Parts: sequence; C-alpha cells; structure tokens
Amino acid sequence: MDASAPDSTSPPALLYQRIAQQIELAVAHGAVRAGERLPSVRQLSQQHGVSITTALQALRHLEDRGIVQARPKSGYFVMPPPPALPEPQVDLRVDGAAFVNMDQVLHDFLLTMEDPQALPAFQALPARPLLPEAKLQAILASVNRRHPEYATTYSLAGSLALRQQIARRAVGSGVQLRPEEIMITNGGMEALYLALKSVASPGETVVVESPTYFSLLQTIESLGMRALEIPSHPRAGISLEALDFATQGPRTVRACVVLPHFPNPGGSLMPVEHKRRLVQLCAERGISLIESDIYGELYFGEQRPPVLKSYDQHNDVILCSAFTKTVAPGYRIGWMAPGRHLMKAQALKMRMSCASPMLQQEVLAQFMRDGGYDHHLRKLRASLKAQAHHMADAVARYFPMGCRLSVPQGGLLLWIELPRHVDSRAVFALARLEHIGVAPGAAFSISRRFDHFIRLQYGEPWSPRMEAAIKRLGQIVKGLAEATSPAYPQQFAAEALRA
Repeated sequence: MDASAPDSTSPPALLYQRIAQQIELAVAHGAVRAGERLPSVRQLSQQHGVSITTALQALRHLEDRGIVQARPKSGYFVMPPPPALPEPQVDLRVDGAAFVNMDQVLHDFLLTMEDPQALPAFQALPARPLLPEAKLQAILASVNRRHPEYATTYSLAGSLALRQQIARRAVGSGVQLRPEEIMITNGGMEALYLALKSVASPGETVVVESPTYFSLLQTIESLGMRALEIPSHPRAGISLEALDFATQGPRTVRACVVLPHFPNPGGSLMPVEHKRRLVQLCAERGISLIESDIYGELYFGEQRPPVLKSYDQHNDVILCSAFTKTVAPGYRIGWMAPGRHLMKAQALKMRMSCASPMLQQEVLAQFMRDGGYDHHLRKLRASLKAQAHHMADAVARYFPMGCRLSVPQGGLLLWIELPRHVDSRAVFALARLEHIGVAPGAAFSISRRFDHFIRLQYGEPWSPRMEAAIKRLGQIVKGLAEATSPAYPQQFAAEALRA
C-alpha cells in the first residue's frame, strides 16, 4: 500500500486509535521503555499500512495522553514514569474566620513578579511561544480596520458576539447560558470582586479553600470581609467534611469561593460527586457559591470537567472565568454568569468600571468563531501536560529528602511541600537573587500553615536552562534544610526505616 494514499478499509479515527492502543500496550508491558525513541511517522505508516496522516494522528493522540513526547528534529519518545514523591499532607484543622492582613512577603513577591529574567517565571501564565500572538494580531488589525468606532465607543453590556461564543462553549462544561445572562469584566479578578460584593457585606464571612490564590485574599481584604479557610486536598479540593462542620451554625458564612478545577496553587480537580454535594450543601445552608473556572480549559484528561453551576438547581451559583490563562493575558477580558444576582452585579459593574474594551472582545469572539481557540487549546494542553511532567520529574530528582509534590491533572502549577523546618520565605529570598521564579507558600494563606510550601509554574517550554534552574532550586532547598536542622539527614533516615 502507498503510505501517502488515503486509508480505505476503516475510518481514520478508528485506525489511529487502534495504532495508539497498540503502542500504549507495548509501553505498559515494557516492550518499549521510558526514554526510548518510537518508530518514525513514516515507519509507523509502513508497518501498519496506513497513511502518514493517520500515523501522525496516533502519535499526537499518545502525546495528548502524556504517554509520549515529541522532541524537535528527533521524533517521538516514551515519557518517563511519574515522580515517586508523595503528595503534600493535608492539615485538617479549621481556624476561626479572620480579617485578612497580607504580610510583607506578599508585597515583596508582587514587586518581583515581573522579573524578565526569571525562569521559571513568577507569574502563573503560559509562555509567549505557547500563545497565538501572531493570529490575534492579524485579527485585531482586521477588526480595527472594519470597526474604527471601537476605539471611541464602548458597550455597557459587552460584545454580543463574545457573549454568544461564551454561551456556546458553556454547553461543553455542562451548563446552559444565554448571552443576556453573561457579563464581560476586566479580567477574572473583577468578576470575583463583583460576585463577592453582590452577595456579601463588610464584616461578613467568606469561605475560601486553603491554600488559595493571594489575589482572592487581597480582594476579600479590600471589601472588609472576613475569610474562613477550609482545608483543601491536593487531589480532590476543598474538604466537604470540614466545610459542613464549619457552617453548621445559622448565618455563620455568607459566601463560598471555590476553584474546582486546578486552582492556584494546589492544582486539585474536584470529583463530580463532590461537586454535587458542595452545591447542595451551600444551597441548604443559604451560602452563595461563587465558582472561578479560570483554569477549567487547561485539563489534561480526555474531557472537559463540568462546572459547579451545571448542578445548580436554584440559579444561585455565580460562575466566573476569563481568557487570561488560556489565550490573551494582556487583553484582561473576563466574564461572569451571576444567575439570580445579575441585576445587582450589573449595577456594581456600572459604578465600578462601566465597560470593558470592545476591540479585544471582538478579536476573541472572531478567534473563537473561526475555530482558532479550540485548535490553540488542544496544542496548549498538550504542551502544558508535557511540561508539567518534566518539571515534576526534575523536582523528584533534584529536591532533597522530606519533600512532597502535587502532580496536577491540569492547570499551570506544582505545589511542593518542603521539610517542615524550611521557611518558604527564605527559599524565595535566595531563589529570586538567581532569577528563579518561586512563590512562597506563606502568600497563599492568612495562617502560618503553608510557610514550608512553595509554588512553581510550568508555563514555559522545557529546556536545559529550565532543568538547571530546578536543579539549583533543589540545592537551595537542601542547603536551607541542612542549615536550619542539624538532625535533618538522620531524621528522614529514621522515618524511612520506620516505614
């Protein structure tokens, strides 16, 4: 059979899946080992009597599943096994609600975030090579030529075209939205700000996952509200048992903010049954549930996880998201579906920022309508999945005894537990001097329970320079571990013997 001819015996989708399954079985049975090179696209084509296109589909399917990786000008190789480090431990204590007062370490971190030399970067974003800059620039020029009025006018409701595309995509996350139910915001944080202000007042208590994103804590602080931190598991997310216990009293909590998909910094993925129980619990307790799905499109599995709002029976869940983590961080375009709180949120938006830039909204709408967004997301997810694997493997190899690691199923972040006596502030202070982008765990909580954690982001393509940075970071952690605890090596050796 001519390798370049179309296949005629079976649909291409079935053929490439069959080839991919055979390769996956060979890897699972050890016939092809980690790090080994797979047959070339042409060789696979000839071996299986299929077209080059089908052979390439099979390899890309395996790449999307994290089984193989493509190396430029070298071919496809079997991915190494996942790291052997255990996941971080969960502190199930629940402290009382408290007013937020972020300390100096967060101030220092925010001043460092834009270091252009940092690798990995301090900011949790995909690197520029992974984003469709050229495509967006071409669309922007075209839209600007056809609609110069976008620079001199604005729409209070936001771009109808963009809201239509958001509503269309929402079906894939399990929820039915109408364009008129959607508000465009200036990034995801404005959406959360408006959501909180729509349902809670100064002095009232808001539940957050612990650890949680420092900008959310800052928003709660700016609104004069109190934060109640509920422990979060590195795989399953917020502890429903702890939340149930903490909210049993009448009107103890007014709102709950949750990121069910790959949150910053923990990276967990809430199971479907937990989502149902969480929505039901909040409805029963009269707690307004605010969902941020800003990382939801960055899943590594086969299907997009359903949002919490898909289980909402009372139109009370406020769904927030943005395009800042997936396609255009600098556009600062977010959105929210406030449900029954729509009129309140619209009035607050009018008083706060009135409108969002129309030109950028129309660019994103066309990018989505033409299929460019879906194509981009498929490539981005495959790249992030491979980069997460590389970084997790490097952490497992280069970090010292006593470290623990969350390996997420999507998103941009690794959450790393260090030996308990190692202060993340010290790691951050030393690492930033060498332009290594580490976020100290102390910035992700108003308590002190994450002082020995750090966050890394894997948004940049893997490279020898990146590996060197992670190796050096491991040396910094090891040096601090040994300097702050003379009994450090003996302590973990004894623990290993007991285990």
